[in-house]
Amino acid sequence: MSLAIQQNKIYTYKDYLSFPDDFKYEIIEGTPYLMSPSPSVQHQRILRKMFIAINDSLKNLNCEVFSAPLDVILTLNASNIESATNVIQPDIFIICDKSKIKEKFILGSPEFIIEIVSNSSQSTDYVKKLNLYEKFKVTEYWIVNPLNKTIIQYYYSDNCYLSPDIYKSNEVITSKIFKNIKFNLEELFHDDQLT
Repeated sequence: MSLAIQQNKIYTYKDYLSFPDDFKYEIIEGTPYLMSPSPSVQHQRILRKMFIAINDSLKNLNCEVFSAPLDVILTLNASNIESATNVIQPDIFIICDKSKIKEKFILGSPEFIIEIVSNSSQSTDYVKKLNLYEKFKVTEYWIVNPLNKTIIQYYYSDNCYLSPDIYKSNEVITSKIFKNIKFNLEELFHDDQLT
């Protein structure tokens, strides 16, 4: 059973906890957005490659990489979590402040977020999440687009995201805050189909 969205209602984390289990939602600025029911195989291959490489890159740092499905709650009022109006599940994210890691969720902004675009998530990833991550000062945000084989890299500085860098299939992208995290886009987007 899907959620009957009420117009003009501001949804919170408390509401989120009562959503039906058969559909997955994220809440952005109080509005629920239906997530893709199941990511594509290509999405999962890219996620796996990136997650493993990032995990290996963080071994000597006091940071930890996570992937969806794990709730990240973004709120300006950490003392009243149930009233939070932003609950997301980024594809991949890095947390360096261990106090943000709770038993069932992350409370506060990750340092680094990667979203892998699917057909159904484009407007959310390119606009709504970009604005949300800027508002909550996520230092680095990558939008990985398997369809056009690009990665857009945003970096937060001076209270906003700077003009993004766009990387194409034959280039190498390096994180601005974790210099040992880098990807050759041709290798990343190579389709490893079983033959």
